[in-house]
Amino acid sequence: MKLYKLFNKKVFNIEPGLERIKAALEEIGNPHQNYPSILISGTNGKGSTAAFLESILRHYSLKTGMFTSPHLVEENERWQTNRQNIPDDRLEEYIKQLKPVIEKHNLTYFEASTLLAFKYFSDEKIDIAVLEVGLGGRWDATNVVYPEVSVITNVSLDHTHLLGDTISKIASEKLGIARKDRPLVIGTEQLDLITQAIMKGIREIYHYPMGYTFKDKGNSIDYMFQDIVIKDVKPSLLGKRQFFNLSAAITAFILFARRNSIKIDIDLIKKAAENTYLPGRMQIISENPVIILDGAHNEEAIVETFREVSQLFPDKKIITIYSGMKDKEWKKILNLIRYKSAETIVTKIPVSRSITQEEIKDIEGVRFYPEIDKAIEKVRNTADKNSIILITGSLYLVGEVLKKFK
Repeated sequence: MKLYKLFNKKVFNIEPGLERIKAALEEIGNPHQNYPSILISGTNGKGSTAAFLESILRHYSLKTGMFTSPHLVEENERWQTNRQNIPDDRLEEYIKQLKPVIEKHNLTYFEASTLLAFKYFSDEKIDIAVLEVGLGGRWDATNVVYPEVSVITNVSLDHTHLLGDTISKIASEKLGIARKDRPLVIGTEQLDLITQAIMKGIREIYHYPMGYTFKDKGNSIDYMFQDIVIKDVKPSLLGKRQFFNLSAAITAFILFARRNSIKIDIDLIKKAAENTYLPGRMQIISENPVIILDGAHNEEAIVETFREVSQLFPDKKIITIYSGMKDKEWKKILNLIRYKSAETIVTKIPVSRSITQEEIKDIEGVRFYPEIDKAIEKVRNTADKNSIILITGSLYLVGEVLKKFK
């Protein structure tokens, strides 16, 4: 049994407020208070940052819990200890145990997922939880914890119908995860974020490139933070944007380590960076022809993805397969893709929010294949040695592709 089956078609329901999750947690003994946590928010890069940070903590022999969303292939991916998915039998056990509490407090799917994570991590006696914020920050269910360190990777326009229609408003929502007496890491030099953090009275703010920084060395970085210099740190994840995510993760770890009297081991940090795994982010899933899979679900992410693909394969033309959600700025994203691609194919994700052929019928220069299998097959058959196939858009598309390539 999977948790989402309790919610039928209400999996995507979002209801702001922390009252429901707080009441549910209190009923089961507030398990989230039994271990320290680090909260990670941001428009882009929070999943990669969480993966890097979890890897560092685990390489230090700390037992980790990691809660992320959405899942790509199996729902079990959302709840991990030491990077291992929760087993099916344990997941079923927790669903049965928590179902009355979920129904009593009318929790949303994400709130129920968060409740399960906190209980599972407590039962597993983890040393530290890495929690990826689902949406925004202030009203996100993960925000019931009192984090050791908070991380905000960056802010751009996304989920504007829920978080606000300006960078300033979205920054305010994401800063809801910060605490005045705990360190805040900001992975960008965006003034809206930094200024609002100062105005909120947060005492320790470490933002790129003033609080910490790195030197780009091509495939690696030299990382610098106060008296700490780590040379030639090589992230295992492709793309230069990972330099920012890795640097934010290292900074968050150092701050956590200092709060808990943990000695900094440069070699362990480098090893952890080189052994971080995160599917669906600039992932090469085929060599002949080259197929890159990347979950770039908003305009800023799409621009970065095309920049990085062009840097990695400067002499190749890009053939793109895309799909996204109706409630996103998919028309703007699709126009960016058309401009950057030699050929553009749109497909459909098997969820109700997916864009369909009807939506794109008036857009010129785009082919539509409703089945993902057929879209990939068509492109593979026409691609030549001078082509790169990029599959991008919603993480739900990424998940469907990974299922087929598994």
